[in-house]
Amino acid sequence: MKPISLFALSVFVSVYAASAHAAPTTVYANSISAHNIAAMQHTIMNNTIRSFSGTMAAALGSRGELQYERKSPAPQKISIDQYGRMPEYGTMPLYGEYGDDGSVFGRGGGDMGSRPTINGMWLNWQHVDDDAKFDHMNTLDSDYNVIMFGLSGGDAQFGNGITDWGMFGGYAGGTQTNDTLDITENGGYVGVYNGYAWGGLNISLIANAGAMYNSAEFDTGTDEYANMWVGGAINAAYNIALDATFTLQPNVYAGYTWIKSANYTSTDGAHIANQNFNMFEVAPGVRAIKQISRGWFGFIGAKYVFNFAHGGDTVVDNIKLDELEMNDYSEYGLGIETSVDRFNMSINVGRRDGGRTGWTFGTSLKYLF
Repeated sequence: MKPISLFALSVFVSVYAASAHAAPTTVYANSISAHNIAAMQHTIMNNTIRSFSGTMAAALGSRGELQYERKSPAPQKISIDQYGRMPEYGTMPLYGEYGDDGSVFGRGGGDMGSRPTINGMWLNWQHVDDDAKFDHMNTLDSDYNVIMFGLSGGDAQFGNGITDWGMFGGYAGGTQTNDTLDITENGGYVGVYNGYAWGGLNISLIANAGAMYNSAEFDTGTDEYANMWVGGAINAAYNIALDATFTLQPNVYAGYTWIKSANYTSTDGAHIANQNFNMFEVAPGVRAIKQISRGWFGFIGAKYVFNFAHGGDTVVDNIKLDELEMNDYSEYGLGIETSVDRFNMSINVGRRDGGRTGWTFGTSLKYLF
């Protein structure tokens, strides 16, 4: 009897331990939401960089130094009907954009002695529909939207380069679903931006904070919980002008997001405790920008996203579960842009493969004062 009893006990312990680690998807709801916030942060931060860094036309020129003392000289001959459009050989003569000589055009293309505190505003929308692949879990269909509004501040001379600033905010929300779980997320965020340009070098710094309210539905009920986050990012890019209409832009992005996790009692009675997350991301990439025709520009780009997560342990009824881990992924896409008077419009489409696999789409509208 004793050998049989010992064998039965060992089987029981093995099954219990396995069940503790092979937990149902539902107890990972907070972890799934945290990883999706990190994915939204990737979209928010990179979209902010593109929006504040100027138009594609600006990337074809030199962002050298402001010329405040250009006293109505003989302005360069640019016909008025080209205002807001790209001359065949140069850069876009828009307010706040940069001319071939590194100067910034004012309303009339000349005197920069008077500059507004706010020189532009923009509104854009990005949609992402991809599959999120985690270890120890079935793939989730991730579908989210990011809507952003921003105000661009005036430029100022700083050393040998130009510094500018901006502020932004908006909505972020979406769904995460598989065969056992349906998470709905709705939230918002605010942030600030500072950029510095010296010759072909462009450096962007961003900080933001936000909150997300979540509802996780499953067979036995619905759990509700909230997450808050604070994040920062830096991006460095260098413009390599191959000719007057074509620029290569190697770049590297690094971001960090701290996410406050939620502790709650599930509708099935389980007490779920979640540690806070520290999400890191590094993404080297390259972008090519080309003037297609008068007033029309296009880009194609690619980057590889390395994900690093620390913390975020999930403990259910005092049993620690395996962490959710997401693999790295590649991201590539293209876009087109044009300007009409003071309005600048663009659309972009992209693809992801790897830890996140799917499609992205977005559009943007800017107005320069």
